[in-house]
Amino acid sequence: MTARRTIRPLVASGASRDGFVSASENENISEKPRAFPMWLLLTGILLIPAGLNVHLSGEGLKFTPGRAAIALLLLPALSVLLRASRRIVASDIFAFLTSAWMVGSRIPDDGLNPSAVAAVIELFGGYIVGRAYFYGPRALKEFLRIFKVVTFLVIMIAVLDPLFGQNVAQTIAAMIAQTPVSISNQYRFGIVRAASTIEMAELYGTFCCAAASIFLFLEDNKTRKFGWAGFCLFGCILALSSGPLLAFTIIIFFTAYDYLFKRFSKRWKLVNALLALFLLIVFFVVDRPLPWLISHMTLDPETGFFRLYVFDYVAQQISMSPLVGYGFGAVGDDEFLGTTTVDNVWLVCAARYGIPMIVFFLFANLATFASLGSARGNRSNSPFMMSAGTGLTQVIVAFMLVGLTVHFWNAMWQFWAVCIGIRGSIKEWHAQQKT
Repeated sequence: MTARRTIRPLVASGASRDGFVSASENENISEKPRAFPMWLLLTGILLIPAGLNVHLSGEGLKFTPGRAAIALLLLPALSVLLRASRRIVASDIFAFLTSAWMVGSRIPDDGLNPSAVAAVIELFGGYIVGRAYFYGPRALKEFLRIFKVVTFLVIMIAVLDPLFGQNVAQTIAAMIAQTPVSISNQYRFGIVRAASTIEMAELYGTFCCAAASIFLFLEDNKTRKFGWAGFCLFGCILALSSGPLLAFTIIIFFTAYDYLFKRFSKRWKLVNALLALFLLIVFFVVDRPLPWLISHMTLDPETGFFRLYVFDYVAQQISMSPLVGYGFGAVGDDEFLGTTTVDNVWLVCAARYGIPMIVFFLFANLATFASLGSARGNRSNSPFMMSAGTGLTQVIVAFMLVGLTVHFWNAMWQFWAVCIGIRGSIKEWHAQQKT
């Protein structure tokens, strides 16, 4: 009697029969995600108010919780990125050029400016940490798990602000640090606008927009996907901020558009064409296009017109020092307009560091998702990674658009940098699959 012999398939574990690694198998063999750096980073940036900071020397360089978390993770993150298995992407170069210009532009007038160094630690450091620890499907799924907890806590803390008629997180932080509350309560329609742990309502609302895009595209289960997005919409409404609410509307529209027309490869080219047509019509038909946009797309047009007045003045001053800007002092010689808050991150950066900085920074953002090659060549066999790329692209675009009416600092400046880094890692991952 002849014993039967079991014939083993001539395919190694983790590979398909035709010799290629499938999308699901590739996710299983990807590097094990590191949860601790993600927890440390997101907790430091989003959950602990920046008011709980440590000054290294008097009023000089200080470390906020988010900045400290980034600084602690920076060297380990660089060691991860310098491995032979990782590769450089275009956004790495532009992020470095942006940071180098930020520091270098201030050296002739201020030397090694502490504020510029701090901003670079947040921008370049946050970018590098995002590039290092959020690489591959398994890392992104771990990020989603942690991000749900953080988002839930941030929004639940925000609920307390209108209930108690003050920014609860900032008040508690000031009591612990034994300092006065640095930012007064913001009101709209007689209601205290929620800011949670992120200082101001506009910044907190922007976070809710970014979180919604992440949940809509990284979460697989439809019930949880729309449940978390609805929760983020509730949080965004608490902020009562025009820019984030408009950005949230755009995110929902493009999510539905992507779902309905995902079979059409040129759907995003159509969106770009329609957007360009809309702007052309507004700028050629309306006598004063910017005031028209402000009056039709903001909750409080009066504040919008004041912003436009400030923008005009600051833009004129930037044209007089376009390369290196004015640093962190007054802009121009007007006693009021030279020192008033400029609610536009692009204008603030141009005024501080010069126009080249915002050009490099713009390219750093665009390089994470734009490609000079054909769209077909950039497609991946992993639906999850394709969806994650779309979600993070929307996050970056939301930051870029909301930044036209909001200046980002501390938590949101750091979180923007991390999101750019994550999107750059997604692009690197796609490139690795084609080699």
